[in-house]
Amino acid sequence: MLILIAAQSLDGFIARPDRAGTDFCSEADASFLRDTLKKFDSLIMGRKTFETLRERILNSDTKRYLRKIITRSPAAYAADTRPDLVEFTDQPPIETLSELAGRGRKKTALLGGGEIYTQYLEAGVVDELWITIEPLLFGGGTPLLGKANERPLKLLSHHRLSDETLLLKYKPL
Repeated sequence: MLILIAAQSLDGFIARPDRAGTDFCSEADASFLRDTLKKFDSLIMGRKTFETLRERILNSDTKRYLRKIITRSPAAYAADTRPDLVEFTDQPPIETLSELAGRGRKKTALLGGGEIYTQYLEAGVVDELWITIEPLLFGGGTPLLGKANERPLKLLSHHRLSDETLLLKYKPL
């Protein structure tokens, strides 16, 4: 199972125009994400997301999940590779997920960014989207998707993480 997890501003941006990262996210979303990731055995993210979280990831002592980092140049990250913890690949979505399944990984979180979300949605391998909506308008920044990618979704649930922050869960149709 592959779950796309993202936090965004009300106008659809996953990062501000002037900086990468999710420092705009509420404590309610941060708490939700920490608790939620405990239920996964693998994470997939793009190189830009990795670079934003690099020190935290490389200094983490958790062995709970394997982090697969999608990059065009996996060899450039050989020094950062930690077998079964942090690995770099240029494989397409289906091959990456097949490899994870072959290694016994059953529940994967897709953590961004926009280009990676687009690749995996286009490949048709995303089972659900869990989107946190933060009560902010940016007017620009990094969009949820790296390019136009219209697709119908079915709302599975909605939940208030706080008085102002919503979590929406969808299934692609």
